[in-house]
Amino acid sequence: MVKISEINNQNPWWKYGKDFVKYDRHLSKAKGDLLFFERRELETSRENIYIIRGCRQIGKTTYLKEWIYKLIENEFNPRRILYLSLDFFTSRRELRNALSYFMDANREAQNLYVFLDEITTLKDWNLELKYLWDSGITKKAHLIATGSSGGALRRKGEFLPGRGLEGNEYYLKPLTFRDFTIQTTELIRSSIESKELYDALERLKNIIKKVTINLEWNLDKIFKTVNIILPFKKELEYLFRIYLITGGFPGVINEHLRNRFANKMEFIDSATAEIFVRNILGDVVKQGKQETFARRILREIIDKYGAKYTFSKLARNVEVSHVTFIDYLELLEFSLILLILHAYDFNKQSIKFKGGKKVYFQDPFIYYALKSSLTGADVNEVIAKTQEDEEALSKLIEGIVSSHLSMTLEKPLMKERETFLWFYYDTRGREIDNVMKLNESFIGIEVKYQRKVSPEDILRIPQIKKYIILSKEDVEFQEKILIVPIEIFLSLLPKSHHNL
Repeated sequence: MVKISEINNQNPWWKYGKDFVKYDRHLSKAKGDLLFFERRELETSRENIYIIRGCRQIGKTTYLKEWIYKLIENEFNPRRILYLSLDFFTSRRELRNALSYFMDANREAQNLYVFLDEITTLKDWNLELKYLWDSGITKKAHLIATGSSGGALRRKGEFLPGRGLEGNEYYLKPLTFRDFTIQTTELIRSSIESKELYDALERLKNIIKKVTINLEWNLDKIFKTVNIILPFKKELEYLFRIYLITGGFPGVINEHLRNRFANKMEFIDSATAEIFVRNILGDVVKQGKQETFARRILREIIDKYGAKYTFSKLARNVEVSHVTFIDYLELLEFSLILLILHAYDFNKQSIKFKGGKKVYFQDPFIYYALKSSLTGADVNEVIAKTQEDEEALSKLIEGIVSSHLSMTLEKPLMKERETFLWFYYDTRGREIDNVMKLNESFIGIEVKYQRKVSPEDILRIPQIKKYIILSKEDVEFQEKILIVPIEIFLSLLPKSHHNL
């Protein structure tokens, strides 16, 4: 049975109110860092269950603790807020006892908050959420749960129909380049000696907060919006070079900027990468999988990064069955580690299930950390070599673009990535990096991170009426093709409502 003292320890606001921040390891560390990254606030109501999916080290616990802090700051009674880290629980009975303790202490209250962190660490967690709903607790409590194991969240979440979960699942993913630009610019400005760059970054930040693009717009409207930001190409290029090192993990961004300001040679502490990899592989083992197979599969993905291949071929390469290979890939994809792009068949108007696939990581840092672990090279060596290798960097950027595009429209279960984002290849093997379905029309988006780009650099097919080529330098607009620098495009791309 979980001890009352443990419940009290996990809820320091019962004792200190909003001053709990001083004693909370997660929130005090995050708020004491160079930058505290703001996320979109989630509006909740009673009678519903909310689930936030996110991989390890992305800041789910910090997000919940900041939410609690804001509730108390707005004069919500701290004794009516319960936070439980399920890492400390061994059974559903322990969780139920803890909830009963809290509910008994708040018998008369009609508006409570219950935060269940890393709920997928508990076996049959979905049955406990079902119990909370069926017993009527959610009639008086906002119920929010987080989880890193996306496979468990997705599979078992499907067993909660009609219990307020529909439409209430959200992602907490690495920061997009737009988020990164808006939230790091002020700090980066403080370390810059160039007065011109200092002033330009301030203007960029103020403008970019007000401007976004919608891929459903016609290309003329997108081009006009691009032109608003185009004068800041040099500044965005400077920021994008930093983003290519850090990716969107808040802790990694802070660590790199700290090293950068101190004029240290290393990009990222190797221990940060090691901890991340241990967490990934630890979650794989917790799901009943073998770490050896996971390592083999991840090594194969890195060796063929961004290439087109069939899963059956990769399965043979790593000497596992086709079924086992797909099982591991799905686990890593649902845990928001991998991003799998299927090819689209315009004749059948569906995915080519037996066709070639492309597999990317959700964020550059995941690529660096895993490659470091699997090859034995220091993570800073991996980063440096990737930056110097034009082909490797181009493939990494392809993954960044696909990840960003997925975040523009996705909505858990109802609008997953495979319903609107694919790639395309014809019988001659020619490809389009990204094909998106926007309502009933298609747009092709090609990454050409190279010096010279022209409209002829993209495959044209009758089913796609407009194309965007993402370049390194060039800008051009024709009737059906827009060429735009990649950092400008990404800085203008918004996230869906279900990405926090």
